[in-house]
Amino acid sequence: MIQSLRLRNVGPAPEMEMTFAPRLNLITGDNGLGKSFLLDVVWWALTQKWPHEVNPSMNAGFAARPRTPHHQADIACLVRHTSGSPSSKHESLYSLIDQAWTASHRLPMRGLVIYAHADGSFSIWDPDRHWRRGDIGERRRAQVLTQDEVWNGAYAQKNGRRVPICNGLINDWATWIVARNDSHETMAAVLGRLAPGGTGVSIKPGPPSRISIDDPRDI
Repeated sequence: MIQSLRLRNVGPAPEMEMTFAPRLNLITGDNGLGKSFLLDVVWWALTQKWPHEVNPSMNAGFAARPRTPHHQADIACLVRHTSGSPSSKHESLYSLIDQAWTASHRLPMRGLVIYAHADGSFSIWDPDRHWRRGDIGERRRAQVLTQDEVWNGAYAQKNGRRVPICNGLINDWATWIVARNDSHETMAAVLGRLAPGGTGVSIKPGPPSRISIDDPRDI
């Protein structure tokens, strides 16, 4: 869990420091003040990758740059890796020669890091899945999915073959409804909670059907 974040010569202010509450933090402000930028930095601090580095199809999540060119910029964070463990400080400096951030050492955290972007895309990082033991290399790339990939699926080239890495919600939901499995029950419960209270209106999954002659999927 990230406990604090400090930025120098990067972002909307010359210097910024934030201390986070243990469970829920709300960041408010007008458009363009840097709220999404702070979330990008938190993602970088925890994963050592910018979202756009992992998926160039993203229209956000680009690497941060120094606020004042040719001056030192750094990102520092305090992280508690597991419940009851001591916190440790990690710092990344911006290399003017390489035009890139120097990666810190591996953060031995537990649990997923999920970043829901404002444009409907998602970044998902699992330290057990992506870190190699003892270094900052990756076993597999973090999943950074555009809004279209979240709904319609994402694919990658592997050994000359096009293989799916995400089925997409449209395909998954139809499969869950037909299977009547635990995922279907969870989806039905979530939809039920999203219904407007006190109106007598319910939201529930319907049977899969074809909605267009140009689209062969069950939706």
